[in-house]
Amino acid sequence: MGIIYLIIAFILNGTATVLFKVEAGKGIILKGSLLHIISSNYAMILGFILFAINAIFYILALRSLPLALAYPVMTVMSLIIVTAASIIIFHEHITPVQIVGYLLLIVAIVLIFNFKV
Repeated sequence: MGIIYLIIAFILNGTATVLFKVEAGKGIILKGSLLHIISSNYAMILGFILFAINAIFYILALRSLPLALAYPVMTVMSLIIVTAASIIIFHEHITPVQIVGYLLLIVAIVLIFNFKV
């Protein structure tokens, strides 16, 4: 069950980061009524909520997974999600060298996951 919790955690983590990028593109609005502020900053608020839920699932994952395995998987898979979103949603460019780096990170995760103690 720990792996499922970890998968949910890194998906939520990556999604929250993407929402922060959406919010950064339009800027944070802090003027007007509370309802206006909330509706104007929905991406940021949703990002914070997803980060909080992510923390809960990550803690649940850590109950049964070693930290030395969970943390690298969490960070690298979140990075992969964010990078994919940056290319697909925000049309950002990554270089061939960066692609090699991402592939090496995936190889590292496979090695860490398959050769746990």
